[in-house]
Amino acid sequence: MTRARAVLLVAAVAAALAAALSAFARPGSDPPPDPQEAVLDGCGRDYIAQTERQIPTWVYVDDRYAVATGPPPGAQLLSGVVSSRYYPDLASHPTEEDLPPIHRSYDVNFDVLPDAPYRDLLGGDPAAHTGNYAGRSPSTARLHIEREQAALPRFAWPDPGDRVTLLGSWVWDCGHWTNGGERTEIHSYSALWVVRRPGGASVRSSSGEAEGDLAVSNDKTYAGVEADCAHRAKGVVLVFESCLLTESERQDVGGDHHFSLPLPPRPSKASRLRVRVLDAGSFGARAQVTTRFNRVLQVSVHVPSGTAPLLVAKRIVAGWTNAPRPEHLRVRFTRLLVRRAMDPGCSNGGSTCGSKETTHGEQITTPPGEWNVYVDAAGVWAMWGNGVLRARDGQVFHHGPVLDVYVPLGHPWRLFVFTRECDWGSLGNADGAAHAMSPCPRSTEVGTFDGDDRPGYIVKHFRSPEASLGFHRGRPSRRTIATCPTVNKLGCYELDYIVTRVGR
Repeated sequence: MTRARAVLLVAAVAAALAAALSAFARPGSDPPPDPQEAVLDGCGRDYIAQTERQIPTWVYVDDRYAVATGPPPGAQLLSGVVSSRYYPDLASHPTEEDLPPIHRSYDVNFDVLPDAPYRDLLGGDPAAHTGNYAGRSPSTARLHIEREQAALPRFAWPDPGDRVTLLGSWVWDCGHWTNGGERTEIHSYSALWVVRRPGGASVRSSSGEAEGDLAVSNDKTYAGVEADCAHRAKGVVLVFESCLLTESERQDVGGDHHFSLPLPPRPSKASRLRVRVLDAGSFGARAQVTTRFNRVLQVSVHVPSGTAPLLVAKRIVAGWTNAPRPEHLRVRFTRLLVRRAMDPGCSNGGSTCGSKETTHGEQITTPPGEWNVYVDAAGVWAMWGNGVLRARDGQVFHHGPVLDVYVPLGHPWRLFVFTRECDWGSLGNADGAAHAMSPCPRSTEVGTFDGDDRPGYIVKHFRSPEASLGFHRGRPSRRTIATCPTVNKLGCYELDYIVTRVGR
């Protein structure tokens, strides 16, 4: 029996997305996919041809078994925990770089350690360090998950340690291969369920409630269009190019979805359960959400069928009356100093010139730098300003985001800052050269083969709410994979923030 038999059809999976994982788990009897077989499924291993959209960047695993005139391989169910073996703080973050001609916006990436029934979604051999097990990257020995930022509401961005269940396209990433072959990933997905701090209280709840975040969308994103066209073209370039112009960007995701949300311990027999279903920006046909309690909260969602634009965005919040109140913290980002704007590169596009701006010297760029600055307080995400900061060396930006979080007394929490400097504005996006790949602006700049500049990330772990109070100054981690030249001993930027207690 081939692996193709084990790939589940969308309708079947949607009928029980999380409530009966064992019934829909992949059998586990098939061996993990061989990364060298990605070529048989349609990967071309040619970066230039991918950029020019002559060959696909993503193809379905086992697509060689599917007939071109039939439907693509069905969507795959996955359940697991967001984590990274080698870079724990990079288990979830906006991508460092993406290829503009095949995106409309930069991706949000996270890595998942699959639950046991889903481990054979990881391609390759751990002993031989091939496929998903190659190297020492944030996604090594994990299943990498991607979706465009503009197609994933920010409230649903997961954080390290969150538990996720999702339904999406199980594909080979043809744009990243080694001698051991490609890796598998889920890219993109139609349904995502995120359990915040499993078994504990959400940092967004002032009364110690558990939270599950749901995002269901029928937007394939361009990655989904490419994978479907790869299935229809079967390696014929002209068919693939024609398909990209006509393939629908919407898919029918109608059906019944079922999830579970574990709750914090019941404080006393007198405590009563309270459940709230909060909308977080849904549009399109109205979904029906029902809940019932049986040790854990069972959540059922009925999504209407159709291909008109649809987003189901819901926060399911549940907890006990008389529960201990968490500490209400307010994080104010007060100052961002850009030491090096990371533009321009070397004169005449030279690869080296002793630049203090960037190790990507051969980029063809001019000041100011175009910075995207993301901040994350305990799982609550925001961007600085309107998304793009136009920075010059030594420039200071004031009045950044203000985030409120609720952390139980004595519990640890994390502050995380992620940055990107845009270098590929000349390539536009998947809609053409006249468009911008959000949140970067359209420009005449030409980056390098290695992608955009990476100023680095800042991370700070606090052992408790009390330990986090006061003024803090953050600088990029020395573990970061940055393109800021080492001559800048303090990094290419620093950021100030103040944590205060609210209501006391």
